[in-house]
Amino acid sequence: MLLGRNRDGTEASEVSGLKISFDCIPCTINSFLRLLENDMLPQEKHEQAVRTLLSELAQQSYTQSPASLGRKVHEVIRELLDNKDPYKDIKDASNRMLLDHMEKSRAVIADSENPFHTALKLAIAGNVIDYGPQDRLDIWETIDRVLKTEFGRDDTELLRNELTSAKQVLYVGDNCGEIVMDRLFLETIGHDNVYFAVRESPVINDATRVDAETAGIDRLATIITTGDNAPGAIWEDSSETFRNILRQSDVVISKGQGNFEGLSDVDHPIYFLLVAKCNQVAAQLGVTKGDFVLKKFYTGS
Repeated sequence: MLLGRNRDGTEASEVSGLKISFDCIPCTINSFLRLLENDMLPQEKHEQAVRTLLSELAQQSYTQSPASLGRKVHEVIRELLDNKDPYKDIKDASNRMLLDHMEKSRAVIADSENPFHTALKLAIAGNVIDYGPQDRLDIWETIDRVLKTEFGRDDTELLRNELTSAKQVLYVGDNCGEIVMDRLFLETIGHDNVYFAVRESPVINDATRVDAETAGIDRLATIITTGDNAPGAIWEDSSETFRNILRQSDVVISKGQGNFEGLSDVDHPIYFLLVAKCNQVAAQLGVTKGDFVLKKFYTGS
């Protein structure tokens, strides 16, 4: 199997499926506190809400994936807020923000020496934009930085070569906003048989079918769902339809860290395209936190 190379030129090792670590707990709590800061719940209910969340976290198993933990915790959060989609305004704003910049992004791809690699980097930039505090973010400063930055792991040529002969492609999407950049990458690929997977129902700011249609993905791919609403596709919890399409796809591109956490031990070749946003994931990938990654691996080899 072709493994590709790490940035230092050494051959990269394979990774196994991820389980939650202690670092996942403060990350989860901070995500909830940001919701409270946005006045999602009356001030007088904040203390009880935090106590309920902490109690739920104390009961969770550490043998599950971060995406599985995320699903359970955000079920509790939606109940606490009495809101089926508390991130809806954030998701809509993210999509609008990137759609407003789409034509300029498309021109950057068209004018580049290597449109495929540029479109790939813009897809990564979408993940960075999602990661950054929106009120402090300069989109084009971020895009320019990503375009000039080397990947911590780069299997771009492997992906490009395999796409030329692929009969079917599956692209597993991640968050709102960045799916606009995924659309531009799909335009650049120009493949006529692509499936694009989203979440079955709202969780955090992950894209659902409606969000993908808003971003125009339905013009380039057949939209399916994972059959689940974890913030990451989890193989054992996904629908049989999703699993069959993944098995039948010659090329699978999985976007974002949540999908990596849930699919990294699947017995099928997958290209993971993401920003390593925490030390645990970075260590599993053999890169540094904050690195951009395009890695192909296959646990069955």
